[in-house]
Amino acid sequence: MQEVSIHALLLKLREIMLYLYSISIVFLGAAILLVTGFNLSHDLIPHLIFFAILTAFAELLPVSLPRGGAVTVGFATNYAAILTLGSAGGAWVAAVGGIINGIRRRASGIRFAFNIAQIAIAAATAGRLYQITGGLTAIARPVNILRDYPSLLVCTFAYFLVNSTLVTACISIERRIPFSHIWFMNIKWALTSYLALAPLGILISAVYVAVGVAGTVLFFIPLLLARYSFQQYMNMREVHFGTMRALAAALEAKDEYTRGHSERVAQYATSIARYMRLPEGEIEKVEYTALLHDIGKIGISEDLLNKIGALTENDFAQLKQHAVIGANILNEVRFLRGASDIVRFHHERFDGKGYPMGLKGESIPLASRILAVADAYDAMTSERPYRPAFPPEEAVRRLQASAGKQFDAEIVGLFVEILKKQGIVKG
Repeated sequence: MQEVSIHALLLKLREIMLYLYSISIVFLGAAILLVTGFNLSHDLIPHLIFFAILTAFAELLPVSLPRGGAVTVGFATNYAAILTLGSAGGAWVAAVGGIINGIRRRASGIRFAFNIAQIAIAAATAGRLYQITGGLTAIARPVNILRDYPSLLVCTFAYFLVNSTLVTACISIERRIPFSHIWFMNIKWALTSYLALAPLGILISAVYVAVGVAGTVLFFIPLLLARYSFQQYMNMREVHFGTMRALAAALEAKDEYTRGHSERVAQYATSIARYMRLPEGEIEKVEYTALLHDIGKIGISEDLLNKIGALTENDFAQLKQHAVIGANILNEVRFLRGASDIVRFHHERFDGKGYPMGLKGESIPLASRILAVADAYDAMTSERPYRPAFPPEEAVRRLQASAGKQFDAEIVGLFVEILKKQGIVKG
């Protein structure tokens, strides 16, 4: 009863934190729009309306990111508005984009207002820094990349950092996921998009000043192509992960006792990799390798996988082949080849007495050592045909007893710390 009350209190505190954070961003965004609105020249209003229409269309085409949030080609039109109209115009154009974004996502109340405010803050900040570092609006002086590149870079990175930080903080509070985990996972996808769209924003601004509305509308076509290319890239990533989950599900259909095992091992292994502060690319590799670490069991008979009672030497020899079979399967799939050796060596022991190669210590790939600990813990805490599941405390005791022998002692220590922080075992 007490644990339930504490959990409910924590949920309530998180709701309060999210509300206070969101409302503070809304007030800041409203203040910026109010101040910039008073300073906005009447001559700029027709230009502002045109860029607002462009941004509205752009915001209707979002691309979702892996850890939450999304990017749109709206950055290019917002960026063009900042360069053409200045900080005030850019903030108001971005706010229109935020309104369209909120309507598209059917957001309401504080969430709707937050979307408008955070993007207006990002645009206003980027525009102000662009001016401080020497940039002038394109209406006053057409942008010259060679002359203005320092200001353009400052503007691009300021917009990206403010926008990504404000959104990531909101997702982090709401989902109770560390800020760095979300930000570093999304940065490689989002930053690529921003850097690709910034030159398009510069060109939109230049074409608008030189040719006018008609030329700018025609230039919107390559912007849509850029969005299409990024969407296809993200779709391919989802197809890859979908393929991995389908392969893992195919294995688990053969072995009723390992249902959900791969997903849990992936969660444990990813937690360890994040705790070790590995690069996001390596963390992702650990995640998808963990999903497929037992794929080689597809080549093992169901009778052997579900056998009740002790395994014979011949049984064990056959079962040990699954690591090599799995590695060979993954080696045949181009986008999974990077996981091949990790799967091959995830049953090696730190003392050199494992299989299939008898590798020892740090000659075993780091991801394989992480996987070995995660795999063993989930195997021990899951029911098997020949025994009931061990409680977490007993599984941890066995991991610690085998640290430096079967497992990397440092990884075991880190994993135990994670379990303690999560309240799974007592600290």
